Amino acid sequence: MGIILLPLFLFWAICFLFSLRIGYVLLKEEKLFVYKILPAITAIFLAFAYTTLSLNQYKNSESLWAFEIMSYFLFNLNAAVLYLAALLSYFTLRKRIKNPSIKSLIFIIALSISLGTLLGAFGSEAFMEKNNIEQTY
Repeated sequence: MGIILLPLFLFWAICFLFSLRIGYVLLKEEKLFVYKILPAITAIFLAFAYTTLSLNQYKNSESLWAFEIMSYFLFNLNAAVLYLAALLSYFTLRKRIKNPSIKSLIFIIALSISLGTLLGAFGSEAFMEKNNIEQTY
């Protein structure tokens, strides 16, 4: 299973690091502190919300496959498409965008999706232990 999940972990880790770079590049020109710190706080909050809401669907389960929650986060097609949309808009529009709100939105989407995916994948085992969900293999 590690042969499949490890490349996905690396993919999402690279996406997370690139999201940080997107934030730096897009927001380095902004003079106001609000346009730098508020998008970061919002992205972190949305990442925790994405993780929490996604994990809540497994809360009432009595037993789950050991990698089911991890696979849900790593193979989530909606998250990958949303991240890809933010990435494409970054590459196509970064020179043309003058509005700091749109720059912040691209950063928020990219960081919240990649961070939320990593948090969900890494926290899946702790979630199962906390809610007394049995792991099946």
